[in-house]
Amino acid sequence: MMNKNAYLVLAATGLLMAPVSGFAQTSTTSVNTNSSTVKMEDLKKADEKEKDIDSEITDARMRAQLGSKSKWSFKSSLAYSGGSVEEPLSGVRPNYRASATIEAMTTLSGDVGVNYRLGERDNISFGTGVTVVDPLHGDIVKPAEDTRKGRKGTLARYEVSTPYLSWSRGYRAFDTQMISSMQYSHATDSDSINLTKTFGAASFSQTVLANFGQSKWNGGTSFTLGKSFYTGDLDDPNMVAAAKAGKYKRSDMSFGLFPFLQYTFNDRYSFRTVFGYFQFARYEGYADNFQLEPYQSVGTGISITRDIYLYPNVQFTPKDIRADRTNVALSANLNLF
Repeated sequence: MMNKNAYLVLAATGLLMAPVSGFAQTSTTSVNTNSSTVKMEDLKKADEKEKDIDSEITDARMRAQLGSKSKWSFKSSLAYSGGSVEEPLSGVRPNYRASATIEAMTTLSGDVGVNYRLGERDNISFGTGVTVVDPLHGDIVKPAEDTRKGRKGTLARYEVSTPYLSWSRGYRAFDTQMISSMQYSHATDSDSINLTKTFGAASFSQTVLANFGQSKWNGGTSFTLGKSFYTGDLDDPNMVAAAKAGKYKRSDMSFGLFPFLQYTFNDRYSFRTVFGYFQFARYEGYADNFQLEPYQSVGTGISITRDIYLYPNVQFTPKDIRADRTNVALSANLNLF
């Protein structure tokens, strides 16, 4: 009888313990499952989570200006200054901001270098300036023929000089897209070192872009401020004589405001115009600021990819719109890797 009662007690105890053990096992499994799916990122506040810069900067040109989203990448900003609309492929172009009779050689120039991405918004770039004279004519590996009126001889086809270091930051503020940037460029070419005694130049720029409601139109402005540095006074006799005669002025500071307007046709193409009406320079020995000849560019923005943006355009002076006083141009932002 005692044995039977013992068996009954053991059976009852087993029935009571079974649910408890099951609950404990289920709870343990649940806790482990939850622990494996909860991430530290999910515990952060919304404003603490790192954002993709493309969610803040949606403009194709500004994205390309910032550079690739890779940690390390190749970054370049190039501009081709061609002939007039009458002779767009000419090796000579009019100086449309001075006079149609003052000519210059066509050039491909800009900066090429390496971009290091510090974070979602910040970039550090370093590289050098490059210039190619008359890249569309003659033997590209030989000096360029100087075909300007009254000139003869050849010009150096290539120049690699003026290394630079720059910082840029893209962000959104006050419901506008913005890019802030600073750059220092160091003079290394012989004319800058020996003739103008240039040491280098520092600059700051700020770009602001706002959307006009639900319209495909948007616009904004770019502000630039630059400062030149020199190693000493002019000592070349020709440069000194030109400065005394007022034919040469050595730049001290420059600043400008460049409003622009855009219309977006689709993700790839847009209409763009830039108003270079408010550009000023201050020269050494002068207390006043000088306004540079106003200009305007009109062209098409082409977003080849997120990292490649082209802007073929025509530049002209609004005060004197003439076919022979224009400049056919192409600017490009090219980022690789």
